[in-house]
Amino acid sequence: MSCSALILAGGRGSRLGFREKALLDISGKPLIAFVIESLEKVVDEIIISVRDEAQGELLKTLFPDMRYAYDMYENTGPLAGILSGLSICKDEYCFIAACDMPFINEKAVHLLFSKCRDYDAAIPRQGDGFLEPLHAVYNSRSMMSETKKSLEKSETTILAPISRLNVNYVPFEEISKIDPELATFMNINTCEDIKKIDL
Repeated sequence: MSCSALILAGGRGSRLGFREKALLDISGKPLIAFVIESLEKVVDEIIISVRDEAQGELLKTLFPDMRYAYDMYENTGPLAGILSGLSICKDEYCFIAACDMPFINEKAVHLLFSKCRDYDAAIPRQGDGFLEPLHAVYNSRSMMSETKKSLEKSETTILAPISRLNVNYVPFEEISKIDPELATFMNINTCEDIKKIDL
């Protein structure tokens, strides 16, 4: 199975005082570096989706070997980054994650790739039905097509394209066998979240 990863880094960090979330200092390293290091062990290529050229140039100074995709739509949340990233993805399957998840578990990512065979997506789902669509594997062409349709209809929620995909929902219980504390899903949204990190 050919596979890539897409890291969504275009968010403006409104809950962090509009600081560049991807470059938040966590134990002396940029936050996105933890995501890259985990995914490099799993995929053949990593694409970083950024909101504009200025952000891309900033990240390129630190991560020059990554491929970069630039948003074609403004103020449409993660769908803009997903569309731009998948449009340059060469592989059939792509793991999509936010840039603020420092504890991504490589074995959990491998599991999701295996669960995506014969589906358009493999998305973790909690017992109450809550989904983790930004820690999931997608068939690149299927997700790109449906994301484009959503944006053309001004549907900006990530659940809009997902609702039209053939999804294999992966129970949290299955992932917890690999990652008992489910740290793979932890993300950094506030200054309080940063203080909770134990690296």
